[in-house]
Amino acid sequence: MTRHGNILNGLIWCCLILFLSSCARINLYSIDMKYVPTKTVTQPQERGERIDVTVANFVDSRQIEDLVVIGRVVQSDGSSILVFPKKVKPAEVVTGGIRAFLSKSGYTVSGNIPVWDLEEKSIQKDWGKLLIGGRIDELEVSCKEITPKKMYQARVKLTVFFANPRDGKIFYKVSTNSSSSLEHILFSEERLEEQINGALSEAIEKVFEGKELQRKIRDTLERVSP
Repeated sequence: MTRHGNILNGLIWCCLILFLSSCARINLYSIDMKYVPTKTVTQPQERGERIDVTVANFVDSRQIEDLVVIGRVVQSDGSSILVFPKKVKPAEVVTGGIRAFLSKSGYTVSGNIPVWDLEEKSIQKDWGKLLIGGRIDELEVSCKEITPKKMYQARVKLTVFFANPRDGKIFYKVSTNSSSSLEHILFSEERLEEQINGALSEAIEKVFEGKELQRKIRDTLERVSP
């Protein structure tokens, strides 16, 4: 076979491989979920004051069959492909997000991440001066193909509990929710990622908005000091 013939055969094989790859069905999508600050985090504490806080692992209470699934991509023919977090489970992502927010806010976050069922009777006194836990009520991202556009949507709802481990009492509870949406002509995992991370980050930040929570935390800490 001539040199030109070998080159031609090589090109044919490359084209065939590319064609077969493009036809291969995608079984799942995987995205990197994480807390990404949407605004400058303020530190409500007095300068030099550090509040010790323990964050319990969040409870995933979503009413779905597989708690690892965080959404789906719905294609034009009605078929769907599931979306999963790339590195850790959704509950760990939310717990890590709360911890990251608190660290940026000037809190001293304990390395201990206990399992808490959100019941007062389960609180242990060695869980520091301030305990934060909660549950995931909703956490979902989707993309629907509506020719010629792709419709991205994400929503997150969290319920967060604040407790005093010294007396074993929950002193504050708050529910927050957030959503985001995007229309685009192209699909990408990166856009799925941006939507869910934006909704998650906003929901986390909403938990700590307002002066009432800060007042309750301050009052609780004054009762357990030193």
